[in-house]
Amino acid sequence: MQAQPHANRTSMSELHFSPRPNRASEIAWHPYSEATFSEAKSQAKPVLLAISAVWCHWCHVMDETTYSDPGIIKVINEQYVPVRVDNDQRPDVNARYNMGGWPTTALLTPEGELLHGGTYVPPDAMASVLRQISSFYSDPESRLALAKKILEVKTARAARSKTPTGGDIDPNTASSVFALLSSDFDDEYGGFGTDQKFPHVPALHFLLDYWQRTQDGRAQTIVQVSLRAMAGGGMYDRVDGGFFRYSTTRDFSVPHFEKMLEDLGGLMYACARAGAMFGDAALSAVARDVKRYLDAHLWNEEWGGYGGSQDADEEFYAQDSQGRAALAQPYVDRTLYTAWNAQAAAGLLLGAGLLSSDADTAAWSRTGELILNTLWDRLLVDGLLCRYYDGTPHVRGLLVDQAWALWAGLAAFSKTGNALWLARVGELLAAMEILYDADAHGYADRLTTQDDAGKVADVTVPFEENALMARVLLAYSAMTGDAKHVERAEAMLRRYSQTYQAYGSFAASYAAAALDLLDPPVDIHIVQAAGSRLSDELRVQALACATSAVRVDPIDARTGADRLQALGYAADNTVAYLCRGKACFARASTAAELAEALAVGKAASIG
Repeated sequence: MQAQPHANRTSMSELHFSPRPNRASEIAWHPYSEATFSEAKSQAKPVLLAISAVWCHWCHVMDETTYSDPGIIKVINEQYVPVRVDNDQRPDVNARYNMGGWPTTALLTPEGELLHGGTYVPPDAMASVLRQISSFYSDPESRLALAKKILEVKTARAARSKTPTGGDIDPNTASSVFALLSSDFDDEYGGFGTDQKFPHVPALHFLLDYWQRTQDGRAQTIVQVSLRAMAGGGMYDRVDGGFFRYSTTRDFSVPHFEKMLEDLGGLMYACARAGAMFGDAALSAVARDVKRYLDAHLWNEEWGGYGGSQDADEEFYAQDSQGRAALAQPYVDRTLYTAWNAQAAAGLLLGAGLLSSDADTAAWSRTGELILNTLWDRLLVDGLLCRYYDGTPHVRGLLVDQAWALWAGLAAFSKTGNALWLARVGELLAAMEILYDADAHGYADRLTTQDDAGKVADVTVPFEENALMARVLLAYSAMTGDAKHVERAEAMLRRYSQTYQAYGSFAASYAAAALDLLDPPVDIHIVQAAGSRLSDELRVQALACATSAVRVDPIDARTGADRLQALGYAADNTVAYLCRGKACFARASTAAELAEALAVGKAASIG
């Protein structure tokens, strides 16, 4: 696909304001761009950066109050260069400027440095802040002093963001993060902490990964109790299905009512995994019900993927099914977001084999592969994926989008046996070399462009996305035999080895990657002999194994001769080899033999 005119920038043509009456559109909003910040500099004006989201309740309130006040509109348009950014479209901007929630209200210098910031700012407070900052910045001496300070700050920040601080990988990484999550677990109500509660999807999946290696009963309890509490309380919509974004209360009784694809795909898969691992039919049913919601309310038939979110609407969600039928559905953002769709696709493809119904299995697989084809067909521009699609692809080269697409592509390869997906993963990895910083031992969070401005121009090497990339590299190496990817993954994990505990529960993604390196999944290499359908049965059986961590590597005997030779496998029979690293401990020629070999191998590893 050739470069698109909008691939490296966001669209300002359809800014989303509150669905209720407001005047926020009367503010002369600019896009976040170098041209905008240059305009601010030439006019000696500060920048008002507003980060909002289509699903955000308090963003809507700010549109209806502060940004609808005639005096504030006038001051902003005359004394500031206002910039509006959608969090979902520009997570790179949000990562650098978020002030603790949405909306974010940040007053910046034309160089992009913070003068003042907050979240929701009511009209009276906003009027006062605008006057103070405008008065301060209109003084030439103040601007000169700021310029000197800004140079010092930017130099120090650039050094901090790229300098590796790690050492040897801690062999106790997984157990340390498990202990942290265990201590943070709310034994009375489930979830983590004792205040408002978010689902913490990566933590749940790490605990499931940890259980597969250890059979630790505490890990099982944390996952089951938390998922059941969320699904059985106010955080779950028992009419339309699907989880709300978070609970405002400790007991999951009062939710914030927006629904986010960002979490729904991962929660769906977590419920499918936990249901299969622990024989919990109720959680398996929740997984199916989440997909029911996704298909009925977020699916975009025209573009072939899931929309990003559905708005919060307390009145609507307070109704039963009859009451809802009389009301309009809350607004759905039909935009396709790459990372969230890829995460959902991976969950569908890997979760399909964990369901008992053949019909569910087939439907989940079809949808997952369809989504990935959409991403590669509509959002791949000059080798890298764009952030979102609203009829045109926008914002090319964010790490989070590439990483999740790679993870999902590997899932598609394991599920279907189609070598196209492994080839696509390899091509995307090669294109991503432009993001890798060998000195920093990690991938930058975004592709730099001439349109960069403010802190977005600073290179950062993000923790969670690099942890996911380490897992991708380890899995891709296991499926191709290319050891250089393991070496890079190890270097990336070493970068954070001395600091991972400081991330708290957000270290779960890193711990999952450390598990894949130090206690790797069983690699199931399935030789697919020409004309044999047995390989399909072996793949299905391998992916249905919930109790062991596995990686499924289908090898087509017709096209994978070099790979088979390197592994020392014959090409004339369909057979599955079960290996840990380079040591193979079993082979299976039927699905039953494979199930037995996995069970024996699991018992041996635990014993």
